[in-house]
Amino acid sequence: MNKPRIGAQLIIWRGRAAKELPKVLDEVAEIGFEGIETSVNIISSYPNAGKLLEDRGLKLIALHLGVSDENVARKGLEILQELGGLYLTFSGAGLKEKTEEKYVEHARFLSRIGELAKDYGAQVCYHNHDYEIVDDAFGMKIILRETSPDLVKLCVNVYWVRHGGMDPATFIKEHLDRIAYLHLKDGTERGIKEKSPEFTPLGQGCIDFKPIIDLCVKAEMKWLIVEQDRTEGDPKECMLASRRYLEEVFKL
Repeated sequence: MNKPRIGAQLIIWRGRAAKELPKVLDEVAEIGFEGIETSVNIISSYPNAGKLLEDRGLKLIALHLGVSDENVARKGLEILQELGGLYLTFSGAGLKEKTEEKYVEHARFLSRIGELAKDYGAQVCYHNHDYEIVDDAFGMKIILRETSPDLVKLCVNVYWVRHGGMDPATFIKEHLDRIAYLHLKDGTERGIKEKSPEFTPLGQGCIDFKPIIDLCVKAEMKWLIVEQDRTEGDPKECMLASRRYLEEVFKL
């Protein structure tokens, strides 16, 4: 049985990822990650990104977009094709109104880009936050209903599922056939109760990762991405703690 490979979302490095990507990639590789997910804007500002990744033994797993901008999406697909990346992942951050009409409109955009992605050998994914999960997953149900499984997969963020009021393992099990990969994120119970997220390294918050990892291993999911949005400490140390947790507890 093939175990998932582990990648890093560069968001925790914030402005450093844009200003000094080579140094950030050094840290990612030193920690022991095998690939990265980052934004289209960051990667496109480094014409030598392919060599930067290759020299450190890293793979471009996904590019993340927070808005429904077709021009940026096309640029992202071109970069994925050039660098051998896998996923163009959208979130609903561009949705100012969380109405059925707006979700349907967003789903149609995702489907259009999903069709386009075929020509680039890439897969479009949708990344959830908490707002698609609340109210009995109102928003997520529309996204899933209005998109084809072959055109739009899911990147499930386990923390945001929990923050939205659902059990992550249950949600993953129900939608396993639509999931391309996961964002592994942890946070405090207090942050969830107070609706004010407090993010932590994996294993230091309230997320029960065992059933999640068990499902991923059984399904032979190819990639799991560690994500921590922010920290008051050192980004490298936080991501190192998460990577050690996965290695020591789950042998990943």
